[in-house]
Amino acid sequence: MMKKAVQLFKHKAIDLRWALLSGILVGTSYIPLPPWALLFCYAPLWISVSGNNSSAPLKKAFWSGWCTQFTLTAIGFHWIAYTAHEFGAMPWVISFAALLLFCAFMHLYIPAATTLGVFLKKKFNLSQTQTLFTIALSHALLERIWPVIFDWNLGYTLLAAHIPAYQWADVIGFAGLSAVVLLLNAWVASIWVGFKKSFHSFGQITALLVLLIALVAGGHFHKSTWDHFDREFKATIIQANIGNSDKIQAEQGRGAQDFITRKFTAMTLEAAQKFPDTELFVWPETAFPDYLDQRLLNRKHSQTLARELVNLQQPILAGAYSRSPVVDPHRDEATFNALFLIDGRGNNLDSPYLKTNLLAFGEYLPLSEKFPIMLKWLPFISNFGRGTGPRALNWNHKDDTIRLGGQICYEGLDPAFSRGLAAANSDILVNVTNDSWFGRTFEPLQHMYMTLARGIEVRRPLIRSTNTGISTVMLANGDLQQTSPLHEEWTGQFTVKYLKNAPATAYVKWGHYDWFVLLLALFGIVLIGALNARSRRP
Repeated sequence: MMKKAVQLFKHKAIDLRWALLSGILVGTSYIPLPPWALLFCYAPLWISVSGNNSSAPLKKAFWSGWCTQFTLTAIGFHWIAYTAHEFGAMPWVISFAALLLFCAFMHLYIPAATTLGVFLKKKFNLSQTQTLFTIALSHALLERIWPVIFDWNLGYTLLAAHIPAYQWADVIGFAGLSAVVLLLNAWVASIWVGFKKSFHSFGQITALLVLLIALVAGGHFHKSTWDHFDREFKATIIQANIGNSDKIQAEQGRGAQDFITRKFTAMTLEAAQKFPDTELFVWPETAFPDYLDQRLLNRKHSQTLARELVNLQQPILAGAYSRSPVVDPHRDEATFNALFLIDGRGNNLDSPYLKTNLLAFGEYLPLSEKFPIMLKWLPFISNFGRGTGPRALNWNHKDDTIRLGGQICYEGLDPAFSRGLAAANSDILVNVTNDSWFGRTFEPLQHMYMTLARGIEVRRPLIRSTNTGISTVMLANGDLQQTSPLHEEWTGQFTVKYLKNAPATAYVKWGHYDWFVLLLALFGIVLIGALNARSRRP
């Protein structure tokens, strides 16, 4: 029995070796690792299921794709186990089980694309090259609509590696850049398959190299159109490095609120002396551990803030909590994760922005709105109120009004949300977040670059203030300024240059309009394959 089991395992391992290789190539080419296999990472998987001599059933196509997605997820998103342990207070055994569950189900669009490609190949008698591009197009379309917790794609790797091709994101977005990368993978796979049959592939290699040079060089020159600015101000970010236990106690009202308040006020006063020309201080998500609504400034911690910062002349953009005056204050939904613009005494300089895109299980319980009883069954899950959508805070600065488009944590990963901020005439994007739950894993760098990507898509400078790092500022042209260290107290000043009334980018105007082109290309390949198959019939 054992011998048969070992033989079966060896057979399956050999059968799925190319799928496993693709998973390793993708996982080791994603942020924060260098994108060394970016142009061919999916090629082994796609070639193995699309061969003309292969009678690969749909079942094999699915499990090959599943093996790839499981492997790349385990490499790139191993931090899920750490987060489950740190944020969910789960034992390590259960945390690793949560990681395995995440790896098994979160990115099923990858096997779905391979299965669809093989199905269309069999149905319409497609060639191997046609099948390769069919899989790539299906993958590009499915990854845009598939429900995931952490919405990643291969386009972000271009920004993280500082490859100038990322500058085209203001035209097609990073999802569009990901589609380009996937199609290049299909082309490389096609060249590899053709190279074994014919030396004519050298012409395609030349064409591929010319296209790559054009994408990179074109991106470099495209950047220059966003190199001009007409205004600037000095912003200082306060990174207080508050520990998770203190954050939890403060959120639940069990203590640490006074300690956190005094730490942020003390660091802000020190930064004001260190950087006397600062014009705006930026605190991270829920930095102030209480409500900051104007009508609630008589609370203990608000009074502490006012006493400590009474002589501060500069405004503060601070993450804090807001309480609805309408909803029953005893209900969880009465509390919002919010972003406030205040003066040194806590006075609101504009109405706060209330977070709209909430994190499932971290900030709300899915389906609890329809089934409130679930909140009683799972009382340990936070259930914040939901804001009404993107909006900018107005900062009256000198003789100008600067519109600060706030994103709170997870909202920086949503391209549509930042498009909404740009459409609302935001001059600056400001992302406040808390990545303390992820330790020193891959996540802080992944989260940073995926958030900075929004600034390229809408061509606005982006200020990113975090509790534990990585805090930074990126200008609209993609120039990244200094970055903070991880898990250290830190303050840093930035010169934020911007263009007042900057024009809307093509991406802001039309969004992911390229999906229609991708869909037409997919239908075109299938139609050509079907017509060719019909013409070959006797």
